Amino acid sequence: MKRRVPRVMVIVLVTVALLALFILTALPGATRSRLGDFFGRVFDPLTSAFQKAIDGVSGFFTAVGDNRDLKIRVAELEEEVGKLNREIIENQEKVRAYDELKEALNLITRFDDSKVLGSVVLNEEIGPYFDLMRIKAGRKHGLDAGGNISYPVVDQNSALVGRVHSSETYSSKVMSLLHEAFSVSARVDGSYRASFRVRGDVALGEEGLCLGDSIPEGAPIKVGDHIVTSGEGGIFPGGIPIGEVVSLSSSEDGKVVTCVIKPACDFDALQHVFVILEHEHEP
Repeated sequence: MKRRVPRVMVIVLVTVALLALFILTALPGATRSRLGDFFGRVFDPLTSAFQKAIDGVSGFFTAVGDNRDLKIRVAELEEEVGKLNREIIENQEKVRAYDELKEALNLITRFDDSKVLGSVVLNEEIGPYFDLMRIKAGRKHGLDAGGNISYPVVDQNSALVGRVHSSETYSSKVMSLLHEAFSVSARVDGSYRASFRVRGDVALGEEGLCLGDSIPEGAPIKVGDHIVTSGEGGIFPGGIPIGEVVSLSSSEDGKVVTCVIKPACDFDALQHVFVILEHEHEP
């Protein structure tokens, strides 16, 4: 039987061989160069592969860190964009309010002998037809309506909205000209005679229209005429635009009995109103 070489002996021999190799490669001369070249060809690819692996791992962790920083920056930019969008919306609201205030200045000039109070429409209380609405102005702002006391309400274009129905501390209810209980003395614009009544109507109110009746015989009224307040009755100054005649109803003998009027006020877009608290004479 062949004797096996002890394992310890193999380890010793390998160790001695490696030490001899290191000693030889440390010495100057051709032997070092040849051995270095030989082992360099063997170990250089391994060293290069190992270095590439280290670089890859380092690049991975660098990319992870960069990605985390990028996410933080993106979140910051998204927050800045949201802030800018909010500022744009706020600025648009300010521009719109400024335009409405410019129109309100024309209104105040029109009623230069009157005290005008501006307010915001808060909500429509009954149905979608603006028959009663609430505004952000009440007794604390000089409105004390109720009973026989009322005030005309117009929009920024001086068009008739209605009248103040009742007042609370910080808000009031406005009855629009579409309400079936509303009525005002009116006339054809340009004519200072033959006044008649404009009032709300249940059926017409659903279409955003109102009714003119009690029209005197021979009154000069036709489709397309602009109707304004007559100034009679003590509540509404004369000359406030009410709307435009869109149709007429006549009796068998040809006399005009009623007319349908489209309000000049755009109730669908109504956001601000102006209450005429005092007026000394017709504009």
